[in-house]
Amino acid sequence: MKISFFWTLAVVPFLFLLAACENRQENSEKEIQVKVPVTVEKIHKADITDFLELNATSSFLVKSMIKSPIAGYIDDISVSQGDKVLKNQLLFNIKTKESTALKNDTSSPYSFSGLISIKANMNGIILSVDHPKGDYVQEGDQLATIAVPSSFVYILDVPYESVSFINVSGSCDILLPDGHILKGIIYSRLPSIAPGSQTQRYIIHPDENQNMPENLIAKIKIVRHTIPNAVLLNKSCILADEVMKHFWVMKLINDSVAVKVPVITGLSSGDDIQITSPDFSNSAMFLASGNYGLGDTVKVAVTNKSSYK
Repeated sequence: MKISFFWTLAVVPFLFLLAACENRQENSEKEIQVKVPVTVEKIHKADITDFLELNATSSFLVKSMIKSPIAGYIDDISVSQGDKVLKNQLLFNIKTKESTALKNDTSSPYSFSGLISIKANMNGIILSVDHPKGDYVQEGDQLATIAVPSSFVYILDVPYESVSFINVSGSCDILLPDGHILKGIIYSRLPSIAPGSQTQRYIIHPDENQNMPENLIAKIKIVRHTIPNAVLLNKSCILADEVMKHFWVMKLINDSVAVKVPVITGLSSGDDIQITSPDFSNSAMFLASGNYGLGDTVKVAVTNKSSYK
């Protein structure tokens, strides 16, 4: 009886322990069977272009400074800033200081207007009016500035290390702040380098003149090189480490298992990134959503695979 009693005390805890182990094993098997819901994308091939993007500032290359030919008082102003003027159009009337003095002298028998008309010397736009009516100006003082609309250009400063990508007479895109895109021609290159920034200046003529203001900052896109028939994958499929040094994808190897595959990326264009290595088949599928934070091998449930069959 004593032996049987002690035997029972020894066996019962073992049975409980065995049952607990079996429950843990069943739970583990259930956990392994859990599948992560994901969506997938296929690779595709297309030409991809690498662009050089730099800022440029709009400017009028040709400006005319209207100056006073005499010393006197501004009697009348016929234009305002922003007005379009034609050649020989009246801009200012200036009264000489002598005529003003004689007019104020009641004892003088002489009377003459002493008005000098100042006219535009070219067609253009009034950029500035530098004196108000009634101001006294000296001979040679600047009265106004006229810009020639056809001389409107964009000034592009290019770092010297990127000069080799710029071709005079080549084309480019001009991206305006409002989203409008113009075509431009790289017209000329100035033969000097800015000592501080080590940049070389280029002149870009837009194909169309839309009465843009001066000093507008636009973005210039110039093609560096194009890779034909590149292997592309959506950016959502590409994963990276914290320092963006190592990249990988989660590749679907069958209907329910995905594995981690390191990749080497190339150019980026819109939502696509070029995959330079390894070589994938055209039918290969990669996790596009639900792929973050997964292990090297994971069971998945693809929710959109039917759209790729």
